[in-house]
Amino acid sequence: MPRYASNVQIPNLGVAVALNGTEQLEVVQAGESKRATTQQIADLQGVGPTGPMGITGPTGPTGATGPASTVPGPTGPSGTGPTGPTGSGPTGPTGAASTTVGPTGSTGPTGPTGANSTVAGPTGPTGTGPTGPTGSTGAASTVAGPTGPTGQTGAASTVAGPTGPTGSTGAASTVAGPTGPTGSTGAASTVAGPTGPTGPSGTGPTGPTGANSTVAGPTGPTGAAGGGGTSTGGNIFLADYFGGF
Repeated sequence: MPRYASNVQIPNLGVAVALNGTEQLEVVQAGESKRATTQQIADLQGVGPTGPMGITGPTGPTGATGPASTVPGPTGPSGTGPTGPTGSGPTGPTGAASTTVGPTGSTGPTGPTGANSTVAGPTGPTGTGPTGPTGSTGAASTVAGPTGPTGQTGAASTVAGPTGPTGSTGAASTVAGPTGPTGSTGAASTVAGPTGPTGPSGTGPTGPTGANSTVAGPTGPTGAAGGGGTSTGGNIFLADYFGGF
C-alpha cells in the first residue's frame, strides 16, 4: 500500500500550506481515476466561472515622483472649442475699401419662367456659319416656267461644229422653193467631205408610159379558180399585161 494512502475523510485532514505545484491529487478523467498536480489545476485558471470580486483593500501611500521623461508624449487630438458668445460692444469704424476682388459667389437657383412676351424682339445679326448640305431634289414641276429673254448673238465661230443628227423627214412640200444663186467653184478638195443629211423624200409626178417591152416578164401566180369559169381569163390577163399578142 502506498505510503500516502489514507482512510481519513477529507474534512478530517490537515490543511495544506505553501503549495508549490508538485503536490498530487486524484482526479477522474473519462471515467477513470487519474493523478494530477496542483500546478496542472492552477494552469486551468480562467476556465471556470469567475468568482465574486473581493473586498477592496485600503489605498497605499503615494509613491515618490519619478524623474522627468526625456521622450515627448503623443500629441493630443486637435479640436476647435465652442464659439464664445457674441459681444455687444460699439461698432468700430468702417475700414478702407478693399483693392482685392472677392471670390464670386455660387450661382443662385433659376427663377420661374416669365409669361410669353407680346412684343417681337429685335432681329439678331446674320450668322456666318458654314453652308448646310444640299437638300434632295424635289419632284418635277408640272407647270412650265416662263421663257427667259433671248440672249445676244455671239460672234461667228471660226470652227465648224459637229454634224447634227439627221432630222425626221418632213411632209412633202407642195410649193417649189426659189433657186438660189450659183456660188463660185472652189478648189478641188483632196479630202472627201462628210455625207450630208438625207434630203426630204417626196413622191414625184407619174412619168409617161414607156414603149412595150420586148422581153417576156415573169409568170404571175395562178389565180384561184372561179365558180364555173374557164382558164380563158388567164390568157386575157397575160394579153393585157404584155399589151396584146
